[in-house]
Amino acid sequence: MSVQGIRSFGPDDKEKQIIQFFTPLTLILGPNGTGKTTVIEALKYITTGVMPPGATKGGAFVHDPKFANEREVKAQIRLQFHDVSGQMTIVQRSMTATQKLKQVSLKTLDGCITRRNAAGEKKSISSKCAEIDKEMISALGVSKPVLENVIFCHQEEANWPLSEGKQLKDKFDDIFASTRYVKALETIRKLKMTQDATVKEYRIETSYLKQHKDKATQLEGDLNEIQSKLISSKGSVDTIVSKLDPIENKLSQIGAKSDDIYRLQNNISSVEELKRVLAEFQNKVQEREDTLSQFKQQSRELERECEQLNRKKSELLLQVGKLEQEAQVLVDVKSQMKNTEVLLKMSETNWKPWLQKERT
Repeated sequence: MSVQGIRSFGPDDKEKQIIQFFTPLTLILGPNGTGKTTVIEALKYITTGVMPPGATKGGAFVHDPKFANEREVKAQIRLQFHDVSGQMTIVQRSMTATQKLKQVSLKTLDGCITRRNAAGEKKSISSKCAEIDKEMISALGVSKPVLENVIFCHQEEANWPLSEGKQLKDKFDDIFASTRYVKALETIRKLKMTQDATVKEYRIETSYLKQHKDKATQLEGDLNEIQSKLISSKGSVDTIVSKLDPIENKLSQIGAKSDDIYRLQNNISSVEELKRVLAEFQNKVQEREDTLSQFKQQSRELERECEQLNRKKSELLLQVGKLEQEAQVLVDVKSQMKNTEVLLKMSETNWKPWLQKERT
């Protein structure tokens, strides 16, 4: 690792410090103020992108511009290591500290990651800090909470295992990444509650639709019965009309005979005989007219009954159309319920074994 412009390490190229780490262990010894903590802080920053506590205030992590007699000081850390796949990797992070009127302003610059394969070819990635942090986690094979709280834990925060229960739990949740599993369980629980409520609504709606379907079946039976009555009524009307035709013909013939009798009454010698014949004829005519009136009255009643049956038929056909639409909606709802049940079964199949394992 090379360090330049960090704390007591000067910003000039001549003051760049190169630290060689040995296997399996490297001990850093020295009196207070010689830079032991700075080396560890530099390692933590180059691997995680996290500065020491309070370093961002006044630029305390970067070499002070006042000591360098400069308005701006540049700092750089480079680390060379083998990643989890064995490739040689070089990561570089840079910063600048600018002396303002009353304070020092710290700015982080873009970093760079360079990998060298077995053939010696180099491949560089220049990106922002957040992307470099992800690349470093992948290269080191260790999560960021483990790097911050275990491997490069600052001495001011080293007593976190002795902290209170909630704070300790939060630390362990970060280290073992259990929060996302808790959130996943909460999401599954909310989803299940929503699906249960939806299924309950669908079941209630299904019961209502079943009642409507039964009513539609009953109305359809009533409609068929009314249609059969209507057909028989039409047959009766046709029969009555066929019976009225000969009566009307006879009435026409009687009218013709009445005219003949009227013409011949002047030639009849016996007035009384003529009156008797005329009275009998008039009685017969009256009987025929009464019969014709009765048939016409029956015809009008049958016509009114036909009109009522036609109106009722139209209403029933309208109700049948509505009920058929509701039946189609019931079919769609049943299909959606089947799909929902399949999804719920798949969800239960996926998360219940995992949940049982986590509880164990």
